[in-house]
Amino acid sequence: MTDADPRRIRGLAVRLLLLLALLAMSAPAVLQETLPVGPTPADQKRNADLLSGYDYSKYPSAITGYTGQDRQQITFPRFARAVRTRVGQRGNYKAAVVRLKDGRLVLTTCRDNYEADAKKRRFAIHVYQSADTGLTWKLINQTPLFGKEPSLTVLPDGWLVLTAQKTYRGPGSRAHEAINVARSGDGGRTWKTNDLDGTDYPRNMIVERDGSLLFVRALKSDWSGKGKGSPHLQLCRSRDHGQTWTFAVGKIDWDFSAFGEVSAIRLKDGRLLAALRRQLPGTHGEGFEDTVITASADGGRSWSKPRVMVNTAEVHVFLTELADGRILATYSDYHLPYGVSAIISADGGRSWDRQHPARLVLSADLYVGWPVTIQLPDHSLLTAYAITAYLEQPPQKTVTEVVRWKLP
Repeated sequence: MTDADPRRIRGLAVRLLLLLALLAMSAPAVLQETLPVGPTPADQKRNADLLSGYDYSKYPSAITGYTGQDRQQITFPRFARAVRTRVGQRGNYKAAVVRLKDGRLVLTTCRDNYEADAKKRRFAIHVYQSADTGLTWKLINQTPLFGKEPSLTVLPDGWLVLTAQKTYRGPGSRAHEAINVARSGDGGRTWKTNDLDGTDYPRNMIVERDGSLLFVRALKSDWSGKGKGSPHLQLCRSRDHGQTWTFAVGKIDWDFSAFGEVSAIRLKDGRLLAALRRQLPGTHGEGFEDTVITASADGGRSWSKPRVMVNTAEVHVFLTELADGRILATYSDYHLPYGVSAIISADGGRSWDRQHPARLVLSADLYVGWPVTIQLPDHSLLTAYAITAYLEQPPQKTVTEVVRWKLP
């Protein structure tokens, strides 16, 4: 070996490292399926073989349908009767629903205008009413808002408060600065609107005992993963139907900022419980997101270390405390079978029965979800959601539906 050989070897090593770095940068999505899937090493090895080879950049939002799934199992379905109806026309999408004191249901749903230019797209928010517990629905108005991901709350005095993500990003847009807020004193027929600074939007609001509103959201979310967000929560309170707000910070025991779409409830024992949608560390795309759960025993000033509550690609969690004290989590499946499911916690959100999900609806593809579940006076449940029902018939492929059902 000559004196030049070590230099040649070092040069080859440098070039090889550069090549590997370029490959890693050019195809990060291919390498994303890195989390162990399955309860045993043998299961994880078999699943790794079955889940390998996907170029996640080829799929919308990196959703293959198999992302993060344990394929070493089968299911034994048990069917139960339910009542399912469609709300409005084809093309309606994500929804929120509440029950008024007189028994009427009010539902808000968004509808895409299918503008080719993404900056001009406007999801108009329409309002429907049902006087027969969801069997039939009547369109009563369109709000002045344009947005997606609505939340709807009814206050003790009958006022409705609506929030939604801003979608229009054209001239004058504040989509990167604020969310929509609207309020109605006549059951949803007319609305007054205002902006609320901050871009994270809630899954739901809490009505406190004094009639004020509270919702919890990411203080500053950073889905890009560039470290510009905050790991903490923001508590937003209003005493005037959502016209004005005060804010406080809830310290959370983790160092993570890629999360949002918080569903928070106040339990009968006074604790706050919150589900947070998060991007799995080191990944990109909605196929690599899940939901974690955290709790606060001091009014939201501090929160416990979040724990995983669902599987990978299960998002849009909506929490409902039931009359019997159990907690229901309704969520969207961004894996096969696409649709909406629900699981139960019998210990205040500390553990969840992930082995026995209720499959509430199936969808033709991944454009699905945002389920909202309310419990009715007879203890039955009503869930509003969106699915893709017309996969090969664009552009109006989605529908809004409700299903009335009971837990076994």
